[in-house]
Amino acid sequence: MEEEQKVYSTKSQLEEFKKESLIWKDFKRELKTLVGNAVMEYRLVGEAYKNDQGVMVTPTTAETLIHLGDIKGREKAAAYFLSIPDILLQILEGEEDGRKRTS
Repeated sequence: MEEEQKVYSTKSQLEEFKKESLIWKDFKRELKTLVGNAVMEYRLVGEAYKNDQGVMVTPTTAETLIHLGDIKGREKAAAYFLSIPDILLQILEGEEDGRKRTS
């Protein structure tokens, strides 16, 4: 059963939040840093590294694939979080369209 989406903010509040909120600017900066770090990490996946005992270790294919999936998951999560204000705006626009059709 799909739960009805309810947005408590107004369109103007969401637009102001996207443009003016210092908290949102901080969130965006941190998420963009996370993605940038993931890109750098992606370039190193599969490379040999020194373990805690100082021994060079070459990751297995399975370890490499799991690591790549983890990096891609972080990138997707950051992209989704950055799109939340736009998603809420789309929901509000859908509600406005629905009210126009029924009136």
